[in-house]
Amino acid sequence: MGAGMTEKDLFEIIRRQSEQIDQLIAENKALKAEIARLKKRIEELERRERKYVAPFSREQCTTDPKSPGRRPGEGTFVHKAPPTPQQITQTVQIDTPNTCPRCGFMGPLIFTRQDKAWVTELAPRNAMQVTEHHVPIMECPQCHHAVRGDHPNLKADQVGATRHRLGPVLHATLQTLHHELGLPVRHIGRVMNLLGGIQVMQSAITQAAQRLAADGSALSAHVDGLQTQLQQAPFVHHDDTGWRIGAQNAWVGTFRSADTVMFRANLRHTNVEVREGLGQNFTGVLVSDRFSSYDSRFLQDVQQQKCLAHLIRNADEVAAGEQRRPGRGELYGQRVAQVFRDGIRLHRDVTTGVCTREEYGQQGEFLTLLLDALLNRAPLQSKANERLRLGILKQRVLDRLWRFLKDPDIPPTNNAAERSLRTVVMARKVSQCSKNAVGAQTYMRIKPPWRPRDCAVRTPSRS
Repeated sequence: MGAGMTEKDLFEIIRRQSEQIDQLIAENKALKAEIARLKKRIEELERRERKYVAPFSREQCTTDPKSPGRRPGEGTFVHKAPPTPQQITQTVQIDTPNTCPRCGFMGPLIFTRQDKAWVTELAPRNAMQVTEHHVPIMECPQCHHAVRGDHPNLKADQVGATRHRLGPVLHATLQTLHHELGLPVRHIGRVMNLLGGIQVMQSAITQAAQRLAADGSALSAHVDGLQTQLQQAPFVHHDDTGWRIGAQNAWVGTFRSADTVMFRANLRHTNVEVREGLGQNFTGVLVSDRFSSYDSRFLQDVQQQKCLAHLIRNADEVAAGEQRRPGRGELYGQRVAQVFRDGIRLHRDVTTGVCTREEYGQQGEFLTLLLDALLNRAPLQSKANERLRLGILKQRVLDRLWRFLKDPDIPPTNNAAERSLRTVVMARKVSQCSKNAVGAQTYMRIKPPWRPRDCAVRTPSRS
């Protein structure tokens, strides 16, 4: 102990050092959080520059991943149905056994019953069906013009080098392999050759797709019918994702109702494309995110429901950014996010029958009052919190936050549209998108919607 230094002085020095250590620990924690935030921001900017949509899960493995297969309680478990008598092409009689493998007895055994077992196999060289048409060529005795016989299964120009063509069922199978199952066009010919000995070129598949989806075709009329159904639906989801048509940046927009999905490729990302998809007389509810095109004055008469999942993400990002600053600014974003989480949970409860419509309305009023208290207040000191408040308040004034509380049939999130765009995003990652406008139109008209079983399947190559 130094001269003139008492025990009280030592305790004071220890106390100050302890405070300094606590302060350094807090600063270290704040710096680590800031470094993590900046790394995430750098990754987002790099991904945006490379047109990536989602980061890889490298070094972020799930600690308790879900096992593959059917979840308990989901769907019904059934055995594979036996084939019908018409499907059986060969019958094999198996010799009766004369030895017991358990005790080694050798001799006549007692017959009890006859069991059946089936094996389904491919017949590669016998699976295709080729129909030969004998077409009579006649000559007019007056003008000597060649008159060719016609048949419903033959095209008028099916002559010369194009005499041998593929049937409609085979064409439909080829497009299903490409657009629904995600098999690249360059591999479809090899698959068909292995399965049925069918020779088909890549160019034939592409040209057949263009004829199938051309203007005036049956598929084009069907897509127009789907658009009419969407425009009359009580609610429609809409979302966009990036695409390329040739060397130009483009977008793929999806319009999805409860039972209909439609895709459109556009060179622009404005309210014009939204209005073209919805039509001029749309009276339903548009479910979307907060992109600026939805706030256009041309859409001010359209009822809208903003995606609460996007709002939760925005509030969480603001709260995470406020954690490194002094004060309690992060609490505002957390409270706003919690209100929207409670709204999604409430909607899930009423759709699953956990709560009644009366309870749904009462809890909805409580959430509305709680959010209004967070929005209708004095300006916040934090700029990020104030931007969040004003942005949400704008949608609240326009009555675009709680429409699902008035009608539980309206979803509170835009998850359905994002699921529809899943295969588009996957196709963009493994292909060069579309070479031209015709290829983009063909792909969007034939493209089927996303289904859960398609999540692990590769998507088509360049159209």
